[in-house]
Amino acid sequence: MWRIKSVALTMAVSMSSWASAGALYLDKNIELLALDGKVVKAVNTTPRDLRSGGHQIVFRYSKHLRDGGREVEYETPPLLMHIDTLASDEIELLAPELNTLSQASLYFENRSVWRVKYGNGAVKTVDFEPLTEERLPKEGVQDILDQYNESKGTEFVRKVEQKEVNNDLLKSIQLLYLQANETQRESIKQWVLKQ
Repeated sequence: MWRIKSVALTMAVSMSSWASAGALYLDKNIELLALDGKVVKAVNTTPRDLRSGGHQIVFRYSKHLRDGGREVEYETPPLLMHIDTLASDEIELLAPELNTLSQASLYFENRSVWRVKYGNGAVKTVDFEPLTEERLPKEGVQDILDQYNESKGTEFVRKVEQKEVNNDLLKSIQLLYLQANETQRESIKQWVLKQ
C-alpha cells in the first residue's frame, strides 16, 4: 500500500512541476538564437518552457522590409536580454511594427529596451544589448555567447567539453596495451573504465 502512495505522490509532484512551468513565446519576426547560455538547435518554434528564476535570452529581429521600391531582408545582430520569471509566467517577446528599412535603422540605433508581454496582459520593457557588432550566422553565436558569459561571470557559463586526447598519447596507450600480458591488459581495461 505504501508503494502505491509513494508512486502516486511522485507522479503528483512531477505533474505539478510540469504544469506550473512558464513559457516563452516569440513574435513571428523574432528568431530565438540561445536560451540560458545554450544555442537553440531546433527550429524556431514556441512555446519554450521556462522554469522559475533568471533567464538569458539571445534573439534577433528579422523581417523583409521595403527600401524604396524593392524589398530587402533586415536582420539585427544577436541581441541579449536577462529576464526573471515565476514558474507560471507566460511571456512573449514583441517585435516592433516596422515596414521600411529606414524605420528599422532609426529604431535600433536609438533603442536599448525591448517590449515583453506577460500572460496577464501587462507589457513591460526590458533592457537589451547587442551581443556583437556584426551580423553573424547562428552557428557562430555559441562562441560569442561563451566569451560574453565568461567576461561577465554570469551563471550561464557553458561547461566546455574536454578536448580530444592527443593522438600521440592514444598511440602510446595502445602500444602499452599490445605489449602487456593478460593480467596487465585487464588492469588497463579497469583503469580506462574508471576514467
